[in-house]
Amino acid sequence: LKKAPCSSTLNLAAASMAQNSGKPSCCPDGAWPALASPESYEEKGAVLTLQGTQCYVSGSPVFGSGIIVMHDVFGPWTGNHKIVCDQLAAGGHYVVMPDFYEGGTIEPYYQANKASEGKEWLKKFGWKHCNSKLEPVYAHLKEKGVSKVGSIGFCWGAWLVAKVCQDPSRVQAGVWCHPSCQVARELYEGESEHELAAAVKSATLILPSPQEPELYSNGELASIMNFNGIPNDMVYFEDQAHGWMTRAAGFLGKSWEACGGEVDVSAAVGMNRAVNLALGWYAKHLYQKADGKRLLNSCGEPPAKRAHTEGGA
Repeated sequence: LKKAPCSSTLNLAAASMAQNSGKPSCCPDGAWPALASPESYEEKGAVLTLQGTQCYVSGSPVFGSGIIVMHDVFGPWTGNHKIVCDQLAAGGHYVVMPDFYEGGTIEPYYQANKASEGKEWLKKFGWKHCNSKLEPVYAHLKEKGVSKVGSIGFCWGAWLVAKVCQDPSRVQAGVWCHPSCQVARELYEGESEHELAAAVKSATLILPSPQEPELYSNGELASIMNFNGIPNDMVYFEDQAHGWMTRAAGFLGKSWEACGGEVDVSAAVGMNRAVNLALGWYAKHLYQKADGKRLLNSCGEPPAKRAHTEGGA
């Protein structure tokens, strides 16, 4: 496999806009800082509460496939998280994004240049905690008739995708975007990136940038999955910075369109490329024929546009 070029190939505009002070360990220097959710964007989904956990839900379960979105360290209510959810839903999936941080975010620690305290805060959200949030999501998907489930995660969330893909009865395909799987050994149960790859049992697509360790792009993890017979692929985003999927396709709280399409067109294109690659991955590994009767029965039911509660508040 061709060795990835060094980080000097990064888009210079991206690097110049990034704020490096106080960066938590999961985000390398030059990574995109947090963004407020674009105010001009009209959400396509709704907020659903599943046994006390708020989730952003988008799309229809009629096609029988679902995507669980694992947010980054800035939390699900920031940046482009909802936009990505809606784009995945438009590809024919029922998308659920749980708030694992319970309304929290790494951002205050990042702003205060207190990376060590931010790492301590992140330690609260290990596998036991996250799995307890996922159980009602699995139950909800089953109740909706979703029989095939994929997952996508950004930064910290890629670690969580690796964890859920250890059980193919729950999740059959995963996508790691600008992954920070080192949080497993630094903050949680202690697995190395290689051990996580060895434990994966579901098809996995890795989408790294030059800022992540080379092991994501040089074939090290791929060779482990290949040895275990796990379908896998890697697409290297050489022109992107860590965080382009959820934090870089807008600037200072605006969509890139609202900025005249001049601030970060490259990252917006990168985000769309990654979404399309993820949809192709799910089309290959999750595709289910829509049942005609279910499709007919669902017609005429408008999507929920207001928050509602299911399974307790």
